[in-house]
Amino acid sequence: MAHANLDGMVLVPGPNLRYFTGVNSFLLERLFVLLVPSEGEPRLIAPEIESGPYRRSATAMEIYSWTDSQGPDSALRKGAAAVRGGSRWGIEGRSPYLYLSRLLKIARIRPEDGEPLLQGLREVKDKAEVRTLKKSSKILSEAFMEIPGMLHEGMTEIELAKSVADVIYSKGASQVDDLLVQSGPRGADSHSGPSSRRIMRGEPLVMDLGSSLDGYHSDITRTFCVGSPRRFEKEYGSVAQANDLAREAAVEGAEVGDVDGAARRSLAADGLGERFTHRTGHGLGLEVHEAPYIIPGGKEKLRNGMFFTVEPGVYFPGKMGVRIEDDLTIEGGRSVTITDIPRELGWWR
Repeated sequence: MAHANLDGMVLVPGPNLRYFTGVNSFLLERLFVLLVPSEGEPRLIAPEIESGPYRRSATAMEIYSWTDSQGPDSALRKGAAAVRGGSRWGIEGRSPYLYLSRLLKIARIRPEDGEPLLQGLREVKDKAEVRTLKKSSKILSEAFMEIPGMLHEGMTEIELAKSVADVIYSKGASQVDDLLVQSGPRGADSHSGPSSRRIMRGEPLVMDLGSSLDGYHSDITRTFCVGSPRRFEKEYGSVAQANDLAREAAVEGAEVGDVDGAARRSLAADGLGERFTHRTGHGLGLEVHEAPYIIPGGKEKLRNGMFFTVEPGVYFPGKMGVRIEDDLTIEGGRSVTITDIPRELGWWR
């Protein structure tokens, strides 16, 4: 905060609060903020029903709790009493206006964007975080290897998603997150959930699955098919090659734009450049999408301890989509692919 010329930081329930306190809370309508001054102890203003775990946290903090009958204003005034008016405070990006409007009336601080600082602190993982992330990806990888035995023509996307969720939990995941199961033309809608559509023979089936272990996320995508994948053999091969080249480019010191460019140039050479409509990857940690972001032209350099995805894809609206996503980390200056799942066409047959 001193380096960013900030007098403090405002955190709300979510990954950042969990990172600094070890406690996971829900972001709901009741006012709940942690005020972290650049000097002195943090001050938590939280509902009484939520404050118990923070009293037991290893992070020292002053706690000002409130009940529904009292309302939050008195606790907020006490907690913010030492905040100097007009001082510059970084605000976490997910902070709801419902919280900020009350805070700004009472504390009268100058709000600044706190996300660059917070993302920068969390994007390089320590050894314990890397161990957990590797285990999280291993759990999801093992679940993926059982999908071929569950997959059959005529089942709905929702039915398959439910079966896969059960397997992920059985492998040891703490939580199953978004399960994107998209068959045939729905594969072109890269962020849509499973539907009642029935899986048909010969169609590509994009399965983008996420789960977490102790709060740390894994995120893997493979494209399957019931029967022969001949209809999309060329496109699948191009995406697999783009995935390989991007993973090879992901070394310590490489700019994220160079990693993205490796995938993008490969697909463009196959005449599929315009079909690749999103970034090549994103960081993984306490959020399923966090820094570093593997984007076109990005100048941020990869460092040891970063954990991220590589996920090129191509999409044909109304027809199909193909995507292959892996989880990686940088160790000893080189990329290590954590997801131990085949990528060759037809491996699932």
